[in-house]
Amino acid sequence: MIAVFKREFLSYFRTPVGWVAICLLGAISGYYFSGMLAYSMAYVNIAMEINYLRTFFVILIPIITMRLFSEEKKNGTEVLFYTMPYSMKGVVLGKFLAAFALQAMMLISVFSHMIITVICQGTINTATWGSIIGYLVLAALFISVGMLTSALTENQIMSAVVCFVIILVFERMASIAESLSSIFKSFLKITHLFGLSEGSIYNAGEAIRSGISWLDPYSKTSCYTSGVFKIVPIIYCLSFAALFMFITYRVLEKKRWSQS
Repeated sequence: MIAVFKREFLSYFRTPVGWVAICLLGAISGYYFSGMLAYSMAYVNIAMEINYLRTFFVILIPIITMRLFSEEKKNGTEVLFYTMPYSMKGVVLGKFLAAFALQAMMLISVFSHMIITVICQGTINTATWGSIIGYLVLAALFISVGMLTSALTENQIMSAVVCFVIILVFERMASIAESLSSIFKSFLKITHLFGLSEGSIYNAGEAIRSGISWLDPYSKTSCYTSGVFKIVPIIYCLSFAALFMFITYRVLEKKRWSQS
């Protein structure tokens, strides 16, 4: 696992991928931070900056994960993983940790802004540290999604597009829940299906909205932005990350035995 981690992590900086990702997030965070300084010198909220950066997972995560397995397939080097004596679990975990380490390193611009804030006698409160935790657990979840899409295809562009769509769905989960709830309510009112009353139709629609919203990782981790620490969002994100990593492992294991 350690060997795979070192190989993958260093490979980010042998190609433009790692440098582009770090510079891109640095430019975005720098623009947001400078905007806060320009318009509100008396109040700088790093937690809001981190919350803003989360919206760019939809671009950054596909960039750093699309090559994890797709490139191996394209170059024909994936057969090395299938013939190595160590477990495929180590390969999956090593690649995941490499992508996660790069994502964590991309926060260097945020930490520099925190230092500037302290130097200027600003305050770094619990909301800031909570936002960092929320950012990292979301990154872990979406990196595992990107790994799975990369393991399913040898086309890096296709991997990035599928990952982009899945993360976008997660990002828009609240809007999707609201829309589906409204559509379901309207359908029941128009068709008079089951002969439900207005109150029952409303409750059914709200149940659908609540059920879909429960899957929204952004809303679950929003408490950290307010400085409220809860263990449930961490368990939720890491559990789904583990699930996607396990599916990735099973996909690779199936290919490994089919090669034998």
